Amino acid sequence: MKKGNRTMEQLQKIETILSGAGIPVFGCCPFEPLRPQLLECQAKERLPEQAKSILVALFPYAMEAAAYRGGNLSRYAAVGDYHEIVPQYLKRAVSALEQAFPAEAFVPFTDNSPIPEVRAAALAGLGCIGQNGLLIHARYGSWVFIGEIVTTLPIDAPPHEIRPCIGCGRCVTACPTGALTAGGLDQSKCMSALTQRKGNLSEQESSLIRRSGCAWGCDICQTTCPMNARAAIQPLPEFIHTFQASAAENGPLEGRAYAWRGRKVIERNLKLLSAPLDGRSQSESLAESRDPR
Repeated sequence: MKKGNRTMEQLQKIETILSGAGIPVFGCCPFEPLRPQLLECQAKERLPEQAKSILVALFPYAMEAAAYRGGNLSRYAAVGDYHEIVPQYLKRAVSALEQAFPAEAFVPFTDNSPIPEVRAAALAGLGCIGQNGLLIHARYGSWVFIGEIVTTLPIDAPPHEIRPCIGCGRCVTACPTGALTAGGLDQSKCMSALTQRKGNLSEQESSLIRRSGCAWGCDICQTTCPMNARAAIQPLPEFIHTFQASAAENGPLEGRAYAWRGRKVIERNLKLLSAPLDGRSQSESLAESRDPR
């Protein structure tokens, strides 16, 4: 069998397996270009020796815009915890891949990963990179979670060119904390990071959360992005079934993306949202901050 035919057969087999595992979008990139950029974390120990390729998977989670109206959670936090849902898909895929290629190793990663996942997805041809550092897929926009399967299987998939977004700057202008500039994202100033910060907040920080109307996360750089304007609404079934636009005081934490921080942080933020701001209701502030047109 010629090399081209073997390569095509291998790619078709992988595509069948990933599709059969329920993964809606996927691509592949070589491991070597990312080796110098691997992130230092405990999960790095799980990387297989002689890693050759990375299978990158995307999991859309966005609902119709009306579903978020009046909510107090970032869109990624309004669905069930992806740290629990995405691995189920990856594990199904890994099980089938191991059967199809028994001589090779396949190791799944979700979020807590040594792989710079946005760059891996871009190298796999799954989208461009926005000024906010997020992947923007042509169909689903930036409303996707990313998972990876690192494998020793050599896959003939040359890396794609890493492309920037259209660079309109709307996300930079809309950023409520100035964390986004033409030079990139200052994570220490990010509104989403602020809502996740432990301990006491300054009055200015508390005011920012009250004005945002968001108890966890921030979507402003994404909702203002014109590349998200026509993003397809096809969330995974698990995200539909676990959707919850708002968190409530003393509400359940199990299965939510903010559970890892414990109850104190989300409860602090919810109390801040319930406080009056400049004589206006929280809902008025929410409408202003989430629709900064």
